[in-house]
Amino acid sequence: MSALALRIPDFKKESNPVELRYFGIAFPGEVALPGGKRDESDANDVETALREAKEEIGLDPSIIEVVTILEPFHTKRNITVVPVIGILWDKRVFNPVLNAAEVESIFDAPLEMFLKDENRRQEEREWMGYKYVLHFFDYQAENESYVIWALTAGILIKTSSIVYQRPPAFEERMPKFWSRNSQ
Repeated sequence: MSALALRIPDFKKESNPVELRYFGIAFPGEVALPGGKRDESDANDVETALREAKEEIGLDPSIIEVVTILEPFHTKRNITVVPVIGILWDKRVFNPVLNAAEVESIFDAPLEMFLKDENRRQEEREWMGYKYVLHFFDYQAENESYVIWALTAGILIKTSSIVYQRPPAFEERMPKFWSRNSQ
């Protein structure tokens, strides 16, 4: 499974990742990044992420500059998510077309917010004797309230730490199972 996180430079404001709220069957009502399972026609994770973004939100792959692929995240349900990071240099060329079967809405959120302790809460959880923290970021856009949490928040914390070259202002304590290297 691949997910696409976009950084949209806006030289007047902070850079923004594109995020969307899923309306699909798998995780209804949850905020997630565009992405999904690899098709046989996908040569790699980048192709999967770009194809899924086109299918879900109408994002033309030709207007995205893929800059890196992050280390995979692994879920408790043994799903591997490979974050693909891209840049949309000119937001004006992106005209969203939402796939109503999968996406309820799309919104921008400042990438830097995932490094700040503002509008953030956390829950301590335990799995197989290991305690970890799930982060929840509250965000308002166009009179709607969104909660960005769990794996999506983890991917965006990691992405923002790389982009801004600094750690978050809070203790991460991510689940060990998210990284196969830490087990």
